[in-house]
Amino acid sequence: AVRTLAGRTLQRPAFALAASGAALLSLAGCGGTTIGGKVLRGEIGRAIIITDSDPRLAEPGLAGIEVEISTPVSGRGGRAVLGTGVTDETGAFKINAGPSKNVPPRVAIRASAPDEYEVRQSIFRPRAGEKVLLLMRPPKTP
Repeated sequence: AVRTLAGRTLQRPAFALAASGAALLSLAGCGGTTIGGKVLRGEIGRAIIITDSDPRLAEPGLAGIEVEISTPVSGRGGRAVLGTGVTDETGAFKINAGPSKNVPPRVAIRASAPDEYEVRQSIFRPRAGEKVLLLMRPPKTP
């Protein structure tokens, strides 16, 4: 430390640089929340929280479905998008929803694709060992 004429103590530059780097890492949100799951065809559109061992995760899924995780903001009905993704060829998705402290216990999930019925539902954020199963109704017919 270096003492100034005013009697204040200043940190050495190397320590100050390390401290500012640590502050940036904490702002970047270490400990992010990843929400994963699968999209399958179903009789009705809905979202279900399931365990990682659920046998439906082995079923063939729907590829190319856009999935969005959001949360309501303020009392005006607006929402903030936390993350988006697209299902892979097996119907699986994995979305980084941001720092854990910014993801509330209840989130909104939406799945959509052209010519498909949209699934939009509020769910509790999956915990460790859980995934989201999204069931989509059969496609729209012309």
